[in-house]
Amino acid sequence: MILGRFFNSRFFEGITKATDVLLIGFYFIICSLPVFTIGASTTALYYAIHKCTFKGKGYTTDFFRSFKSNFKQSTLSWLIFIVLFIVLGGDIYITRNMLQPDNPLAASSMFFTVLLAFMVVWSIYHFAYIARFENGFKASFKVSAIIMIANLGWTLLIMAIVIAAIVLVYLFLFLYVFMPGIMACILHPILEKVFRKYMTPEDLAAEEEDLSEI
Repeated sequence: MILGRFFNSRFFEGITKATDVLLIGFYFIICSLPVFTIGASTTALYYAIHKCTFKGKGYTTDFFRSFKSNFKQSTLSWLIFIVLFIVLGGDIYITRNMLQPDNPLAASSMFFTVLLAFMVVWSIYHFAYIARFENGFKASFKVSAIIMIANLGWTLLIMAIVIAAIVLVYLFLFLYVFMPGIMACILHPILEKVFRKYMTPEDLAAEEEDLSEI
């Protein structure tokens, strides 16, 4: 009786969800090892967190289903983003290390740094958008960019959270194992709040019906 109450308690439910989040993060890390699959892994991570942690559904099947179904679009998207990251990273390196301080272009390193930060946040919006909605390749880039710009306050908050996470992982390397799942859980409510503004009444009704089945 006591044991039954323990397994049905909020405490045990919290432990279960925390374990689920860590396992989803572990799946993300493993599936991201080839590097070029990071986009598909990120999409699957968000999808699984949405289904498991916030809708009370299973995560293993959902993670790999999303990974497989969105692999092509997410991978192509990631290859585009990684090229942009490399180009901006190269611009930052050149303007900081290869130009004289009195060179007018040296100050542009700050501009490229800010642009890179926004590019990272755009990628977060983009892969979360792919996880939640079906749209064309070009349309997904366009819509996710518009959503990011139209919700600048939330965008800056996401940027601050990402920077804080990077700093924490830099200071405490072991957090790398736990951070993917934790970050997905932290960013999920923010992204869902933004996405719901653009969902049709039919989409919102379907969401509520999905929740009522839990």
